[in-house]
Amino acid sequence: MEIIFENDWMQIKKTNGRYVIQYDSGAHFDNIKETEVSEEDAILAQKSEEEAEKVIIKYQNIEMGLI
Repeated sequence: MEIIFENDWMQIKKTNGRYVIQYDSGAHFDNIKETEVSEEDAILAQKSEEEAEKVIIKYQNIEMGLI
């Protein structure tokens, strides 16, 4: 596992060619969540906090069956 990006609330990790965003999804309590993302989205999430949030919301919507 290689951490390729890190800030105060998330890490982007690469393991065996797969990308995972690990982030704190809790408001008042820590709630660490990991989501596998594409390489393209991993790169996009590193550009800004706003882009990272868009990527995370995209995958949350996929997990909920909204996309």
